[in-house]
Amino acid sequence: MPWPPALPTLKEPLLGSEKPGRGAPGRACKLSLTLGLTLCCAWPSLRVAHPATPLHEDLDAPQPAAPPLFHIDASSPFDAGLQHGRLARSRIAGWFGTAEMRKVFAFTQSANGSAALARLREDNAREFPAYAEELDGIAEGSGFSSDWIWSANLLNELGSLMGAQGFQAPPEHCSDVYAVAPRGFAQGFSHGHNDDWSAAAKPFWYLTSYTYRNASAVGFRACAGVTYPATLVGWAPTWNPSGMYATQNSMVPRASRAGGLACAFVQRRAVCASSSLEEMVRALTVPGWSDGASMNIVDLRGRRMANVELWEDSSSVFEITDAIGNYTHFNEYKHLTLEGGGSIDDPRVFARDPRQDQADTMAPPRSVADVKAVLSDSKIFRPDATLMTLVLDGSTGQLDVWSATPSSLSSPVFSWNLLTFFD
Repeated sequence: MPWPPALPTLKEPLLGSEKPGRGAPGRACKLSLTLGLTLCCAWPSLRVAHPATPLHEDLDAPQPAAPPLFHIDASSPFDAGLQHGRLARSRIAGWFGTAEMRKVFAFTQSANGSAALARLREDNAREFPAYAEELDGIAEGSGFSSDWIWSANLLNELGSLMGAQGFQAPPEHCSDVYAVAPRGFAQGFSHGHNDDWSAAAKPFWYLTSYTYRNASAVGFRACAGVTYPATLVGWAPTWNPSGMYATQNSMVPRASRAGGLACAFVQRRAVCASSSLEEMVRALTVPGWSDGASMNIVDLRGRRMANVELWEDSSSVFEITDAIGNYTHFNEYKHLTLEGGGSIDDPRVFARDPRQDQADTMAPPRSVADVKAVLSDSKIFRPDATLMTLVLDGSTGQLDVWSATPSSLSSPVFSWNLLTFFD
């Protein structure tokens, strides 16, 4: 059977508004990588620095407790899942009991939802058999049904197919900021990410660090990252022993497939198994995606950063170079377009999302402090949506993690050096 197989495309209901979209800044150019990929880049645009919106100043508010970090040393994919399910059982139960997850489960019981879940399971179990085995282990360890565990790992795809009746409004997702020092990567570079979802998820997320005794079973030896309950590492911010780090922005394309490869699984294979920017880009830009995503990549050892936009069989790579200096991403397609040049998403969806406009009024970020200032701005950090903030200093490898507090105004709950995290 040829891959990707022919899949039905479902059109989503559009949300109202009338603001035109925004493309990548500056004049676009195209370079050719040795991989044969198309690399989109732009000259830096001039910006006028205006005073930023005041940061959140609730300094006396109690600091959220640090989420747990689960260490899993597994003999097999099923064993990894079994341990995961047992360790996180109470958090999985809490997440599955929320109204938004119940809505997802209800959708998978409908005629269209049941068919989509079955097709997504079939396609991804065939492409990622070890990951399917690991999900079986999570189901066994947590005591929840296999369908529910799969649904948790297919939230992007199922949410898109649910359309306007999905679990939350599309813009309520993540923010990413890239910064390169004035004298280039040699002087310093950094990346920051606000991971946004709904307030319902705040009590239940955690972190997981995996070591597999049989690396050939999953394609990598170790991987770690932020974990939404019952999901595989790779969907949310993730890093590996080779100094590769990535975050994801959920996207809202006008259409998506009721089948095909799921972002959580493609991303896991790409992030956990890669040792360079080129390798991760190659692994991400495979055809056959069900939906789309924006991936933010940092190669600590190679001292490079890039944003990769994906949708179904299309992809575009935008590398942040010394000349560009900074970049931001807020869930809207900026450099990947339809074949005829049209927008993949509906710009009207973002009419009431102030994040990109606000970031554009601020001084271009060039340092870790600048990245934290952008992510802490009151129009970008959202107390009702921001679950965590992660800021990575590329020069040192230090990753700081905050739990639901602005990074410029509070202390991180975790600080690690990613270059030695797995030692």
